[in-house]
Amino acid sequence: MRLPLRTFWLMNRNIDRIEAKNDMRAMSVAMVAQSNAETANTFRRGLSIEAGVIVKMEGEGDINNPLEAKRDDTGFADLKRMAGQKIGQ
Repeated sequence: MRLPLRTFWLMNRNIDRIEAKNDMRAMSVAMVAQSNAETANTFRRGLSIEAGVIVKMEGEGDINNPLEAKRDDTGFADLKRMAGQKIGQ
């Protein structure tokens, strides 16, 4: 493997940073688990904000039942066009 030495050590430091972030998250969860309900709710709200909205459905179909959602053919064709595919594929 021909990885420059500086790149190797940069990647090694990033692994340490990621592990430190995971450890801080685990420590926060442990501290919240031992605190009161108000602190736990505040922490949960913060995590929800951090996670963001994963899927947002609008228009036709029941938002609680994605299997009944209608396909957006125009949007799908736009995505295929952006990916460089022909529409008939």
